[in-house]
Amino acid sequence: MLSAYIEEICRGAKKMPKVLVGGQNVWYEISGDGEPIVLIGGFALLNDQFEFCTQMIADKGFKVINWTYRGSGKSDYTAVRPYTIDDWVDDLRAILDDAGVERTNIWATSTSSVIGIRFAAKYPERTRALITYPWYQATQYWKDLFDAAEAVCRMFSPKALSRIFAGSVLPPAMQYTEEHLSYEKWSGPKYEANIHMPTLRNTLNALSNVDLSGDIPRLQCPVMLLLGNDSALNAMEHKKAASYDKLVNDFLELKPDTDLGTVEGAGSTYCMITRPDDTVKILLDYLAGLNA
Repeated sequence: MLSAYIEEICRGAKKMPKVLVGGQNVWYEISGDGEPIVLIGGFALLNDQFEFCTQMIADKGFKVINWTYRGSGKSDYTAVRPYTIDDWVDDLRAILDDAGVERTNIWATSTSSVIGIRFAAKYPERTRALITYPWYQATQYWKDLFDAAEAVCRMFSPKALSRIFAGSVLPPAMQYTEEHLSYEKWSGPKYEANIHMPTLRNTLNALSNVDLSGDIPRLQCPVMLLLGNDSALNAMEHKKAASYDKLVNDFLELKPDTDLGTVEGAGSTYCMITRPDDTVKILLDYLAGLNA
């Protein structure tokens, strides 16, 4: 049950340094030892999106790297010019350099999937495998979504945005249950801590102006899509822009040899929250297959 996971917060962080990139401090944290894997969460949950998975992965012999890109979370909020996806990609490169990691697996999800995709395309020699949510292009639907997200945060609060996103991404059967309430008690404070209002528009602008459709066919590393297949997003009438079928099929059209990891009954980008055991099993089985 989700409430049980929330009560068992992941522990044992080994290292929590910051690295200076372009005059800004970028935070990261390492848990465990072994084969490296970088985790990249969405713009509101960030590293917290993997809270129920990090220790499970570390316990299986991995060096797990969580981090927050500039303008968010525990990293600096300095904004002297607009942020770009490449800025965040180079934040990650600097973290890997600082941590002494030459080549890594990447698990990216939600709005930050574009950081993982772009890193793998820009630095193929440093990417062993990419596990990602299949979002890579800001169509008008996504631009409108980011505008709405900012408006909700400004008019109400990041906590209100947490409730709205939960209503879209959690499995419908979980809505208005004890698990849903437990999730809200956990996620609301995470949104408030991670979203910095003075730089939010800057962050959302970077996400609103991304199109990686040219990068995906050029990816050289093994790629797996990892997401849940059960959320209210599947019933959206607005071209079903964020539905499981559309996102997966659009990605596979660009890269047909992509593997697919579906977490049955889990909520889209929140699969690692609502079904952490199942999600981690798919992830680890995939990485083990690459080593076979």
